[in-house]
Amino acid sequence: MNTETEVRDKILVVVMAGGEGRRLLPLTKTRTKPAVPIGTKYRLIDIVLSNAANSGLLKSFVLVQGKDKSLNSHIKNSWYSSQQFNAFTEIISPQGIGKAYKGDADAVRQIVKDIKNVRPSLVLIAPGDQLLKMNYYNFVKFLAETNADAAISIIKRPMEQASQLGSVQVDNNDYITGFKEKDPNTPFAFNDENGQKAFFASMGIYAFKEKVLYKALKLQGNLFGKDIIPQMLPTMKIVGYNYNKHNIIIDKNLIYYNDMVFEDFEKSTDSDYWRDVGTIEEYFHANMDLAGITPLFNLYGEKWPFYTSRRYLGPAKIIMTQPGGIIESAIIGEGSILSNVKGRSLVVSQDVYIEKSELENVIIFEGTNIQKCSIKNTIIDKRVRLMSMTIGFDEEEDRRRGFYIDPKTKIRVIPKEYDYAYNFKGEPPQGETEE
Repeated sequence: MNTETEVRDKILVVVMAGGEGRRLLPLTKTRTKPAVPIGTKYRLIDIVLSNAANSGLLKSFVLVQGKDKSLNSHIKNSWYSSQQFNAFTEIISPQGIGKAYKGDADAVRQIVKDIKNVRPSLVLIAPGDQLLKMNYYNFVKFLAETNADAAISIIKRPMEQASQLGSVQVDNNDYITGFKEKDPNTPFAFNDENGQKAFFASMGIYAFKEKVLYKALKLQGNLFGKDIIPQMLPTMKIVGYNYNKHNIIIDKNLIYYNDMVFEDFEKSTDSDYWRDVGTIEEYFHANMDLAGITPLFNLYGEKWPFYTSRRYLGPAKIIMTQPGGIIESAIIGEGSILSNVKGRSLVVSQDVYIEKSELENVIIFEGTNIQKCSIKNTIIDKRVRLMSMTIGFDEEEDRRRGFYIDPKTKIRVIPKEYDYAYNFKGEPPQGETEE
């Protein structure tokens, strides 16, 4: 009988880290989606790779495509590989053989030889642009313990999201009996415990038994959700893994109650948290979820940590020498200094300087300098310089400055290396690099 360690050793994780990321522009203008910063010091790719590491799964292929220079560098500098200990995080790009991925299924189809060389018994496929804490081992174990050929992680979502996500129908034994890709009128809707219309959505996280995967990839189509899964249903058994029910992360919670923070070692309150960070709106709210007084997604646990590259910067520093300065809620990266700042719901990355400014619902990337500004509902990219500016209040003025404004939420995005002194008009500054 195989030990748990031997079982984990036969699981391969394939991370989808390509795609143009058009809905996340302009943050993806010079970087691929999984390279976008999140939570002051991480990149989105760190979330999925940390989940794999915390799940004891140490073999990962990362499939990249386009604008991936900084992502490749980050993975090589941050993620451990060792032939001696049979652990690796290997980057695979189709550009090396003069091809391009046409979708997630096509990408996996092109690396079948690489997968066979690893000789896994189970293959887990996960997007590199989601924010969640997921025990991937329990997910794959769920497949192994059933009489199914493949598994899809599913989560209950409100009906208004049906046009953005694949919807599934499951029977009483958790087997998937129907699949619709991004159907706003999905026939699989049901009334939840609150009497609200809901549906089970595919999270885009799949697990396949090895030979089943090879068989599935011979089917027509380039996308798992749109093409492959519907063709599998008539002849293969696919089980739905109820993420809300089965995903249990044991760790500390930060709970604000009566002016005190309590630590709770029971099931983490963010065990069923999930965001597909595919749009400016979702990205903005994902970061705000980190910065709340009681964060919806907790970065302060000890048993389910997130890993990234180390930078040897000094600790974050807050200076209040004048009356009126108060920061209600913020997460602040190493090496950052906030001097006489009034703020609420701030996500401040590493090596940022802010002085005599008032900020609300603001995400700031590293290397940025802000002085004497009033800013709200804004994402500020890397190495930006702002002085004596009001941002997020006058839409016409912000457009004139060259800022992107999300059509739905009106969230502002200030482009990388914007400098107030040069009257930036929206064209990239000389020397802008992919990061």
